[in-house]
Amino acid sequence: MSVLQRFAQLPAHEQIVYKLTIKLTAVAFALGVIWVLLGLSDQSPTADNPWQASVLPQGEDAIGLYVAVAEKPRWFSEAGIQQTKPIEDPAKALEGKPESMRLTGLVTKGNTRYALFVPVILSAGAGKPAVSQLAVGDKLVGDWEITAISANQVDIRQGEETRTLKMYQPKK
Repeated sequence: MSVLQRFAQLPAHEQIVYKLTIKLTAVAFALGVIWVLLGLSDQSPTADNPWQASVLPQGEDAIGLYVAVAEKPRWFSEAGIQQTKPIEDPAKALEGKPESMRLTGLVTKGNTRYALFVPVILSAGAGKPAVSQLAVGDKLVGDWEITAISANQVDIRQGEETRTLKMYQPKK
């Protein structure tokens, strides 16, 4: 059975709906083609396209530009260009001071108490910090001597000056 024979067997109201749908689709297609041919579409014509080919500048001296930027001071003030101070090595500032060592533990072995210290700033190339186990009378750093070790603090002395290093520092 052909398509026309099957269509003829449909009820009259369905035939009307299908014929009307086909006619409306054909009219919509024809209007769309006319719309595009008249230039009423939303796309701009190719002649109005503002596209331009990319133009790369001539090769510049990259190293020269880097040196020029790297040598210029980056911070300005109203008074003019300020010179920056050389950065001090933090290890030199702490050298010989008790702040160069951090109290990390207090242990008791037999009747003797020990304080465990690690350096605050690691030396270059060092993996894990070396733990120093010190008892009363041992030297911490420089001339700082451990005078007492209690359950949560260590007392140290250098000459007439004394300090207390606490195991747990309160948050400020």
